[in-house]
Amino acid sequence: MRLLSDKNISRLNRAVLSGRIIPFLVGVMFLTAGIATGAVELFSPNSFSSVGSAAWWAAATVTTIGYGDVVPGTGGGRVIAVPVMFLSVATISFTTAVITAAFVGYQQRRLTGAEERHQALLDRLASIEQKLDALDQRR
Repeated sequence: MRLLSDKNISRLNRAVLSGRIIPFLVGVMFLTAGIATGAVELFSPNSFSSVGSAAWWAAATVTTIGYGDVVPGTGGGRVIAVPVMFLSVATISFTTAVITAAFVGYQQRRLTGAEERHQALLDRLASIEQKLDALDQRR
């Protein structure tokens, strides 16, 4: 199964347009922060003074805020931090791209319909002008 198949892209577009993508992405961020908190506490228990500090760091990192006041204190913690930071930037970038694409697609569909209606009106006006010209020639 291809990740970027037409079916998957269509499903993603429907999720974006309906707004269902937002809770999903928030859930992914919570899951990433939770996994990062657990991983740093499990594999590098001395990185933070408490689980709360580790959770704060994970949340700040996942949201790409990265205050810098709470950072892993050990090499193991930093090894875990790098993928979390990369995943976080990718998630935020993807979210922005998906939402922007949905807005652009909506505007294109809206304007395409307006263009067709405008052309139909111009065609109708041309037809009326031809009929008026024909009436003028009969006189």
